[in-house]
Amino acid sequence: MLRNSQHLSSEPPHVVPLQSLVKYILIASLLSSAIVLLLAGFGALLGMDRLIRLDSQIQQIFYLHSQSRLSLLPYTSFITALGSFKISALAAAGFSLLCFAQRRPGSTIYGYLICASFAMMWILNTLLKEIFRRSRPELDHLLAVHGYSYPSGHSMISMGFYGMLFVIWAVECKKQDLPGKWLPVFCGIMFILLIGLSRIMLGVHYPTDVFAGFAAGFVWILCMIQAIKRSVS
Repeated sequence: MLRNSQHLSSEPPHVVPLQSLVKYILIASLLSSAIVLLLAGFGALLGMDRLIRLDSQIQQIFYLHSQSRLSLLPYTSFITALGSFKISALAAAGFSLLCFAQRRPGSTIYGYLICASFAMMWILNTLLKEIFRRSRPELDHLLAVHGYSYPSGHSMISMGFYGMLFVIWAVECKKQDLPGKWLPVFCGIMFILLIGLSRIMLGVHYPTDVFAGFAAGFVWILCMIQAIKRSVS
């Protein structure tokens, strides 16, 4: 009995089974979708005319419509490319493989959550866009785009997927008591905001598209943080 108890006590104490992670992922998917639906309902209550006026007012502040602002186009295009499917897929593959290669229980959980965050953000965004089928802004698009507008896929992936990477960075800084614990938070906020803002600057999304994408990704992140708390000591 003593040997058995010693063996059990030597196991990692905070490792959540894969089945529990699946539950977190399912709950996060439902809540992320629900917040997009709720925001759409709130917009309908406000009225489309009022919503479009609000979108237009914000767009005029950031849209690269003048010759002087067009000098920012190369930088804006580079930032927005970081939120594309190809670049985020490469990032997901690279970081998840790095986590799995470490062969530690905590790192393995990170790998699963990175893969799930990438996959579910794009899957949910595709499904939600098919539900709402909102047309793109009636502006000159400064970048070739396809598909519908609401919610913004780049905003969802920047918050839900890239945000997951910054959360993992912050958790590891806290675990290892490293200096600059707020650096991941600051870098994450700036990175996410810039990708979302770039979509408005390029005229390919309404501000409300970006806000809804951020909201969906943020709800996802909150659920994934709970999964990390349960799985990583």
